[in-house]
Amino acid sequence: MSSQTPTNWMPVASADYTNLEELGYVTLNIRIEGDVPAKRRFVYTWKSSNGTEHGQTDPQRLASFNFLPPHDGRFFLNADVTDGVGITRSAGMWVKIGDVAEDDFKRPPIPDDSAQTVIDVDDVSMIFNMASEQYNSLKEYFIALAHHELSFKEFRALDHVSFEVKRGEAFGLVGTNGSGKSTMLKIIAGVLEASEGTCTVTGSIAPLIELGAGFDMDLTARENIYLNGSLLGYRKEFIDEHLADIVEFAELKDFMDMPLKNYSSGMVARIAFAIATVAEPDILIVDETLSVGDFLFQQKCMRRIQELIGSGNVTVLLVSHSIEMVEAMCDRVCWIEKGHQRMIGPTDDVCAAYRNLGL
Repeated sequence: MSSQTPTNWMPVASADYTNLEELGYVTLNIRIEGDVPAKRRFVYTWKSSNGTEHGQTDPQRLASFNFLPPHDGRFFLNADVTDGVGITRSAGMWVKIGDVAEDDFKRPPIPDDSAQTVIDVDDVSMIFNMASEQYNSLKEYFIALAHHELSFKEFRALDHVSFEVKRGEAFGLVGTNGSGKSTMLKIIAGVLEASEGTCTVTGSIAPLIELGAGFDMDLTARENIYLNGSLLGYRKEFIDEHLADIVEFAELKDFMDMPLKNYSSGMVARIAFAIATVAEPDILIVDETLSVGDFLFQQKCMRRIQELIGSGNVTVLLVSHSIEMVEAMCDRVCWIEKGHQRMIGPTDDVCAAYRNLGL
């Protein structure tokens, strides 16, 4: 490694609002602390508070970025700084544009130990058996079975994970793809049974895990509302009473008698979310379901989730690849990486560590 490209450096972000009122932009400035590398390349990104709006610049050499916000709100500005040997480090911060109520972005407080535990994950492992050899037909499989030649390789999707979630929390799960987050949610929702350990859940669950789960694509949207609602434990009389609310929230009034197989994935997500949140469930599980919708409906869904969190009665379990969304909504976070529990604690601490993954 060249002595002219030191690695003992770290970017630090600061915001300059001087030009906001007259020219309409905020400047993100990046200062390098430590041994400043001779060569630096900056890539700037921004996201809205709910993660639905975003942008990115081309690589450049300027250590500042003029951010022109699309509207008033709260935005996260970030810089990825790469030195001459390819080491990349990040720095970012929230900026507030216009008259934005701070209460809109308050996380629920971290509950004390006396609060009721509604999800108790105790030393949970999930083990899948993967066939060591490929069989091209049932005949080959049964011959191998008869000769006791079947062999399997053990795959641990989750390995000794433990955490508790209290009533009224907004609890986040983060991790890279394939780390076991969705498997963990399926165990909590009762779709899968843990191979080892226990998972105890208190209260009703509204899971938004698999897009289209609980729907019959040959039935109309109206018929699927009753079908999916019954799976969530709603009585027919309850759905009759709230059908108009569901249709209004989903914004699909003109398509209610169309078979669901003719819906786009975003339209299915609208129906699923509207059904799950028409009443206050004890526990709402959200796993990237909203990522398929358009940004206006995503904003509407995020406002609804924030209303549920604000009630103090609903526990929200959120899995998202948008760290900004997790930071804006969750009071505590559990980081699961390749099946192993890496860290659990307050949102800022865990997300900061997760952002530095790979540095």
